[in-house]
Amino acid sequence: MHINLTDKSYSLSIRMSPDGFSLSVYSEDNKVLFSERHDTGDTDLKQLLDSVCGSLPDIQSVSLIIVTDVYTLIPAIHFDQDKAKDFLQLQHPILTDASQVLYTYYKHADAMLIYAFNKQSIKAVQNIFQQINIQHHLHQLIEEHQNITGEQVSLWIRPEKIDCLASRGNNIQLFNSYPWQTEEDIIYHVLNILHHLHFNHETTKITIYRGNDIGTYPDDTLSNYIPLINIKNIPTDI
Repeated sequence: MHINLTDKSYSLSIRMSPDGFSLSVYSEDNKVLFSERHDTGDTDLKQLLDSVCGSLPDIQSVSLIIVTDVYTLIPAIHFDQDKAKDFLQLQHPILTDASQVLYTYYKHADAMLIYAFNKQSIKAVQNIFQQINIQHHLHQLIEEHQNITGEQVSLWIRPEKIDCLASRGNNIQLFNSYPWQTEEDIIYHVLNILHHLHFNHETTKITIYRGNDIGTYPDDTLSNYIPLINIKNIPTDI
């Protein structure tokens, strides 16, 4: 790690996806001090985390952000911890013992998000850091829907995938991911969601979360159909 750090408190965010991981170090006032991306395997992950741990005098918090398409959202009343994997397999039949099943409860929606990721990758982080906060990459998107009114559709645009969350007030109507290659694909998915959920084009709020690595701007064309569009950048720590 090429950074000079003094004896202060720092937080570490690890963003992990099937094709690699990224590390971001934050200062006490939440400023990014260091960030880098690695397209490597679990062995290199452990070596790098060992190096990071030795470079930081005092890590106050560690967040592990899991980027995965293997997820489902169910009403909390139906959730059974012993059957979490079964619920997930209803939507994702190909789920092996190499995956670790995780879940998060959202009070405002009274719903449980169930998701899975490579067990060895998660263990590599847990072996170094005793206390970590594990979140799905769409955690912030779900949290931000707790205060909305009316009809809203949020889009989380990633390379080749778009995550969609549609709500009517606190009532989540749809939560799923779709493949995309062109701007027209994204527009199709949005208009199709509005059609099937009977959302009003004139009053539905569209929020688009887009990372710095996304050069597509579907809002320019969507504005021809939907007047209420808000653009947000995906923070580097999530």
